[in-house]
Amino acid sequence: MKDLLVILASSSSSSSSFLHPPNHHRRRQNSTPFPKSKPSPLPPHTPTKKITPPLNPNPKSPLPPPPLLFTVRWDPSSASLHDSRIKYYADLASKLATSGRFQHFLLVAESVVASGIEPSGFLGLLSAELVSAGMARLLGQEGMVWSLVEVLRGLDRLGFGALKVLDGVSRETVTKEVARECRRILKHGDVEEAVALMETLSGFHFPIRELVEPSEIVGLCVRKRVPDLAIRYACIHPHGHIVFCTIIHEFGKKGDMMSALTVFEASKQKLSGPNMYAYRTIIDVCGLCGDYLKSRSVYEELLARKVTPNVYVFNSLMNVNACDLSYAMHVYEHMRTLGVTGDMTSYNILLKSCCLAARVDLAQDIYREVQHLESTGVLKLDVFTYSTIIKLQVFADAKLWRMALKIKGDMLSAGFTPNAVIWSSLINACANAGLVEQAIQLFNDMLLAGCVPNSQCCNTLLYACVEGRQYDKAFRLFRSWKESGFDVNVCSNAGVEHAHGNSSHTMSNSTSTSHNLNNSRKAPFTPTTATYNILMKACGTNYLRAKALIDEMNAVGLSPNYISWTTLINVCGGSRSVEGALQVNTM
Repeated sequence: MKDLLVILASSSSSSSSFLHPPNHHRRRQNSTPFPKSKPSPLPPHTPTKKITPPLNPNPKSPLPPPPLLFTVRWDPSSASLHDSRIKYYADLASKLATSGRFQHFLLVAESVVASGIEPSGFLGLLSAELVSAGMARLLGQEGMVWSLVEVLRGLDRLGFGALKVLDGVSRETVTKEVARECRRILKHGDVEEAVALMETLSGFHFPIRELVEPSEIVGLCVRKRVPDLAIRYACIHPHGHIVFCTIIHEFGKKGDMMSALTVFEASKQKLSGPNMYAYRTIIDVCGLCGDYLKSRSVYEELLARKVTPNVYVFNSLMNVNACDLSYAMHVYEHMRTLGVTGDMTSYNILLKSCCLAARVDLAQDIYREVQHLESTGVLKLDVFTYSTIIKLQVFADAKLWRMALKIKGDMLSAGFTPNAVIWSSLINACANAGLVEQAIQLFNDMLLAGCVPNSQCCNTLLYACVEGRQYDKAFRLFRSWKESGFDVNVCSNAGVEHAHGNSSHTMSNSTSTSHNLNNSRKAPFTPTTATYNILMKACGTNYLRAKALIDEMNAVGLSPNYISWTTLINVCGGSRSVEGALQVNTM
């Protein structure tokens, strides 16, 4: 059994009160200091053992200074005395720590370890509360976080484990103080110091994730355009694969393609195995930066590594290349060849590509295929599917308005409620076909369904009236909306189904569902410059009426654009008013 004998010299007078042994081991007080080389008397009948100093493995380097505690042999009967002394030194170390004197704390700990005591035994006797209080006090001083790092390094070197000296509650307290210091550093914009600090703390198994939000570090790295620092942070984060993707996407949002690619290449080296999320993200970034050819090379690189992309990578690739229908279809066919099953997003992207290429025939084929898959329970159509196919029918050919209304009926049967974009597309379909009354009825159905029309809906309806030469009706609608807004009715589900259940063939009567209305609310109408431009076309040759619209635009805070002035000049030309046209040029 080993026992300990202290010869601890104080480096400051303020520390002398902590350096006396317990009362039952205390020497007589006198003016003579403790001898530094003479040990205390051993218990009787206990043979001494000669201590052979360890050999220096490296003769060129000096031996470390001797420890403050020396190991001696004790009789087993003195075990209680041995334990009490260890407890004393643990209390002493705890008191030194809570007063912030960590240099002395480490000296005591080093001496205990050098005397042959297991670190775990001494560790269990330390007061985690006192040690954490000292660390918190140290961190309370601005700029002292690196002093704490030195303390953690000393503990780690002695084999204590940097954070094992703290219990759960104490560790949480210290973590909060470290997090506060990290936020202070970031607030000053010193992201390099913050990353370096967290790199060091991660070596002590410090909970990096709890210090700061990744968005703070990533956002600062992106603003300063320092991808290397962002990479270093991602490498120490426990969820580095997610952080890497976040960094890539944030650089892409800023249009910094080079930095995004730098981070992407680093993620491939740091992460084990291909990260499909990272590949998908860099492909999306190619779309954000307008470099669709780079997205194809990333895809080819993945295939060259004999890796089968998942459906999300394929979807991102098709979406970035949606402007090239042939390539999008090629990717889709390759996806099926590799045995990857497309989801609803895959078909929506193909429909979007068909819409951009105005390929109604191909879109209808895809739509029928999706309907078949839905009938077998494989897929479920969503609002985007219906919205895309309706817009395609509308903009491809004005004669397809019946097909657009039929798809709206399919949508309602499936339990989906059209949004403002779909209603606007349907109204536009009737407007393009010259069906003014049907367009107005669709507008009323939208209000009955509780959907607030946007400015595009209103402008489309007014345009339908103008194209149908129903100028007075256009002005009546405009004045009514401006004075009282929209009477938007909130219907029950049964009322909505009753109002729109047969809308694919006939237009529902707005009065037939009045008994199903729960309540109504007023939605304000806000005209735009396009609204006034459409109304000016309804002025015919009435220059004064058109000029009054220009004045009204200025009164409500809208600025007439070149279309406004061109339309006004055309009105003057229709009325053969050369003087009015010249006056417009001087405005």
